Amino acid sequence: MEGKRKLKTYLIIVAAVIFIGAIISGGYFYWRYQKVIKDPNIITKQETAWVLERVNKLIDLPQDETPNMATVLDKDKLKDQEFFKKAENGDKLIVYMKAKLAVLYRPNTNKIIAVAPVNTDETQKAADSGAITTNPKVALYNGTATAGLTNTAETKIKDKLPNVEITLKENAKKNDYSKTVVVDLKGNMGDQAKSIADALGGEVGTLPDGENKPEADILVIVAK
Repeated sequence: MEGKRKLKTYLIIVAAVIFIGAIISGGYFYWRYQKVIKDPNIITKQETAWVLERVNKLIDLPQDETPNMATVLDKDKLKDQEFFKKAENGDKLIVYMKAKLAVLYRPNTNKIIAVAPVNTDETQKAADSGAITTNPKVALYNGTATAGLTNTAETKIKDKLPNVEITLKENAKKNDYSKTVVVDLKGNMGDQAKSIADALGGEVGTLPDGENKPEADILVIVAK
C-alpha cells in the first residue's frame, strides 16, 4: 500500500512538471509569435544577423559598418562575372561599401565561396539583370480616408515578396487617390516595384506632386 501511494505521488509530480513545462514553452512561442506580428521585419533582421554571425566565424568582417546583403536568384545570369562564377542560387552576397569588401557565402554548406574587393560595376550589373535581389525598403502611404489600408497592403506585399522591409506607414498628403501607385524612388528596383504593383492591383508611376519622398527604395501610395 505504501508503495502504491509513493508511485501515485511520483506520477502526480511528473504530470505537474510536464504541465508547467508546456505552459512555459507555449508562453514562449506565443511571445515570439506576437513579437513577429508587431514587427514583421524582425524575420529579415534576424536572418541578416544570423548570416553575419556565421560568416564572422569564418572570416573577420568589418565591425564599423552595416553591410548590404543580397540573395542570388539566377546564377546563370552571373556566369560572365568572375566573382560569381561559382555562385549557386540561394547564396548570400555581403557587401561592405566603406571597407570595399564583398563576400559570397553559401548558408546550406556554411562556406565562403568568394571574397574580393568591391566591384560596384559587377554588383550593379548583377542587380540590374535580376540575378540578385536585396531586401527593398518600402514606405506605405494611405492615399484614402479609410483607416487600415496600409496594413492590408503590407500583408499582400509580404505574401509576394517576403524579404521586403516595411520602414514607414503614414497618411499621404492627399486622401483621394483612385489607383494604387508604386514608385521606384532610386531607379534600381524596377522588378520589385512591378511585383508590388501586381500584388496590389496598382501601377508603377512617379512620385506625385506634393508628396514627401521617404527614406526608402520604394514608395507605395495605397488606394481602395
